[in-house]
Amino acid sequence: MTHTTGTRVVFADSQEEAKKEYEALGVQPEHDAQAKMDICKCSEEEDFDFDSPFNLIGEVSLSPEYMELVNKDPQRAYVIYYLEEA
Repeated sequence: MTHTTGTRVVFADSQEEAKKEYEALGVQPEHDAQAKMDICKCSEEEDFDFDSPFNLIGEVSLSPEYMELVNKDPQRAYVIYYLEEA
């Protein structure tokens, strides 16, 4: 079964920069050394609603706490997480 871990919001001007920002945080997969990192840019998601307190992006649901972070700089916000096999 696949699940998400290490979800973070980072701000960057490109996907590559977002990945570097995430890696600089030291986030590691919890159980699966072969976990896939998923990088989602909020402003590029068709159904993303910046005015909503909750959102779905990629495989994760964003709570109001995450949305508060995203809305600090919505055009540069990326949501990054690992997809792990359990």
